[in-house]
Amino acid sequence: MQSYKILSIDESGKASYNHASHLFIVSGIIMPENLKKKIDTQIRKLKLKYFKNEELIFHSRDMSRKKAQFSLFKDERIEKNFYGDFTSIINNPAIDVIFLITDKQKAKNAGWIPQTILKRSYSKLLQLFIENLETPFKGKIIVESDPSQDYYLIKAHNQLQSQGHTLKKISPSLYRSSVTSLSLVNKENLDVDIQIADALAPVAGLKYDREYLKIDGKINQVDKVKLNLINRKLLKNKRASKFEVVI
Repeated sequence: MQSYKILSIDESGKASYNHASHLFIVSGIIMPENLKKKIDTQIRKLKLKYFKNEELIFHSRDMSRKKAQFSLFKDERIEKNFYGDFTSIINNPAIDVIFLITDKQKAKNAGWIPQTILKRSYSKLLQLFIENLETPFKGKIIVESDPSQDYYLIKAHNQLQSQGHTLKKISPSLYRSSVTSLSLVNKENLDVDIQIADALAPVAGLKYDREYLKIDGKINQVDKVKLNLINRKLLKNKRASKFEVVI
């Protein structure tokens, strides 16, 4: 039976300059398909432990703002314990992460239109996914659908299928034989990997602000736990996990 790795994609912010976000972040989680059920079971147990609802959907905005079901995070002890447990699950060495960061002000200064941000971000993401795949794995892509952005991911996927990427030595046939599907889903599909990508995207933004924009200042223990998770992934999985600045 063919073995697959899944690339699950979510975004933080918008590429549009009319949106208040200063960053556009593409967050990708890669795991073997046969690991997904185990991770789903672990995350469901985590949700039951803290929220008494195994079908609760992780929304990074509500989580960071401690809104709705995540209002219990107003108790810092509970929030820290939750992220400690969450981190222990994501620390699985078979899970890789890819974060692509666009500083929208720098993109604007360079004359990029929002479509350029999307094109370059998705093209780079798919290239990195191909580099992640090794025998015997093939790849599947799952993305949380956003009608304003789906077109550019599909276009990047189709372009690699038809033209490949000469500089990266990705031939069209290599891409077609390696990446066999692209699926658009929404949160109600309850894909645990999409929810993880959502939850980690803002942490990548925090890392960029501190390390690239040099926005200093004290951070709380919970943010330290989140940053340590990403930094460990990038250190231990250097070949497969990536944190790259598009511009």
